[in-house]
Amino acid sequence: MRSNYILAVEDDENDITLMKRIFQKQMPDYSIKYISDGEEALQYLRSTKFKEELPRLILLDIKIPKVNGLELLKNIRLIEEYKSIPVVMLSSSDREDEIQLSYHLGANSYIEKPKTFTDLSRTLPAMMDYWIVYNR
Repeated sequence: MRSNYILAVEDDENDITLMKRIFQKQMPDYSIKYISDGEEALQYLRSTKFKEELPRLILLDIKIPKVNGLELLKNIRLIEEYKSIPVVMLSSSDREDEIQLSYHLGANSYIEKPKTFTDLSRTLPAMMDYWIVYNR
């Protein structure tokens, strides 16, 4: 069963604060759960709670501690029940090899993190409209 929440695996406190503000103001119908490292995210993905309440979307940074986002993506796509969850890589990296590997491992989209609050406040709602509204 899909719940009305977004899972964000992100370790940058500033990005988390900005994303929370944007969700509260522009997308109040969705809650957002944050996990700050890949190891904790892996444990959560394997939990009964996650399996019972799948997120509508996963936002995944590449450069996170302990287990990086690419390894986490690979683990997400190995589990059949999770293959239908859209995963958007939201990373500061613009390296072509990481972008290509993200798609190869099953990312639905790759977006370089916007550098300003204004750009982020446009990008997140547009991403939500695309991945949530159009994929009900």
